[in-house]
Amino acid sequence: MKLEARLRAFAAFARQKSFSAAATELRISQPAISKHIAELEDALGLTLVERARRDGALTGPGDFLANYVLRAEALLMQAALGAAQFRESGSGSVALAASSLTGTYLLPELIAEFQHSHPGVRFTLQTGSALQAIEQLRSHRAEIGFVAGAIGAPEIETEPVLEYEVVIVGKPALVPRRASRDNLEKLTWISREEGSATRTSSDAGLAQLGIAPRRRLVLPSNESLVHALKSGYGIAAISRYVVATELKAGSLAVIRVRGWHVRNVVSVLRVRDATLTPSAESFLTFARARLGEMARQRAR
Repeated sequence: MKLEARLRAFAAFARQKSFSAAATELRISQPAISKHIAELEDALGLTLVERARRDGALTGPGDFLANYVLRAEALLMQAALGAAQFRESGSGSVALAASSLTGTYLLPELIAEFQHSHPGVRFTLQTGSALQAIEQLRSHRAEIGFVAGAIGAPEIETEPVLEYEVVIVGKPALVPRRASRDNLEKLTWISREEGSATRTSSDAGLAQLGIAPRRRLVLPSNESLVHALKSGYGIAAISRYVVATELKAGSLAVIRVRGWHVRNVVSVLRVRDATLTPSAESFLTFARARLGEMARQRAR
């Protein structure tokens, strides 16, 4: 199932931001791409592409139309995949979007366990920010999102499925004998970028305790953050899941701070009222059950 030729050409241009790259994607000539888009513009009575610019910019109407065309194209692709799953029981594909925490520390184990009992199901996992996960869902490039935090959008349904603890950690040599506001403020605080779920919740926790870090080191990933912690560059407020191995090995230690009770949630996102493919529905049911079990184990 495909869009008609003019819309396919426009969708390829919207993705690639280039006439030549769109032609390569669709395996047709560049003049054919230009002709299809020009015919679409004539039919609508609108200019969709800024031809005077070389960066593949869309006009306002072009950007508006691209939002719908790309979603329609992805929906048709998802419908074809879902229909195929009804023909071949036990097979199919599931497209997931995730934030850094869930995509690195929670989903790989869930996917591996599910595939063990459903070997015919294939997964694609796209990891980025929570906002990027929402965009993947909006454009129907993913069916289900798993993100840290309770982020959402009007057309996105959000379901909290797991609460996790945010702890303050550091190399044992840096852990103060008594964690006071003064000696905590003197240490370098290592964190993710502003807007990340853990950064948002931990900054709120620090503000509630009246702690204002004097030095910050902002890093782009949890892996780089853990490496900096183990190297003794500072301390951090971070999900216990991210540093579970290091805490168990003793290379990092929890800093107990009176009044610190920061929690965050993992939420499942999906397009509101959208019908999932059979494989995606099965995986979502499985993931809910496993994450619920993890929550009960943590509570005990």
